[in-house]
Amino acid sequence: MKSILSVLLLSLGLVMHASAQEVYSSSGKPVKAIKKEKEKEEKKFGNRILFGGGFGLGIGTVTNISVSPVVGYAITDKLYAGIGMGYQYIRVKDYWPVVDMSTGEGIYKPFTSNVYSPSVWARYVVYRNFFVHAEYEHNFMTYRKYFNNTSAPPPSIEREDIKYNAPSLLLGAGIRMPVSDRVSFVLMGLYDVIQDIYSPYRGTLAIRFGINAGF
Repeated sequence: MKSILSVLLLSLGLVMHASAQEVYSSSGKPVKAIKKEKEKEEKKFGNRILFGGGFGLGIGTVTNISVSPVVGYAITDKLYAGIGMGYQYIRVKDYWPVVDMSTGEGIYKPFTSNVYSPSVWARYVVYRNFFVHAEYEHNFMTYRKYFNNTSAPPPSIEREDIKYNAPSLLLGAGIRMPVSDRVSFVLMGLYDVIQDIYSPYRGTLAIRFGINAGF
């Protein structure tokens, strides 16, 4: 009987000791249980989806304004990947040399283009809120060309809309600035390493800023 009583007292002491070691939150729930619930919630598929939108500004010889909605998935806590669809407006001042037939003087017309760019991308958090970014885009563009037409009188300045496409491989880095647990402002600087002659990023550093949910 004494042996049974000793075992019961020992078991009760162990339980009380374990309870004393448990830490509780202000809500009364054990902190460990809350942590496990949070980890379980974060692993749900819907909570690992990233979506948002960005705005771009090209700095250099080319004016480049863009919008680029994206959607992605958190493969790990640091590695993200997804797809995007961008639109860009590009303008280069004094690009096309032509002759004003009324005065005989040389003048320049601007280069303007509209670009649609489906893309795939990957992003890796290297330290806290700093990350590296890689993105492949294929750019489908139309641009307006100006030229002198002297084949029929009177001579005139003509224009023609031309379609073409070009690849871009954008590499760079960025920083995220969290505004809540799941929403961040994002700022990136990207450079096109291919530098195709028709690339909308040729000769520029692409600066993108936007807001992402889930990153």
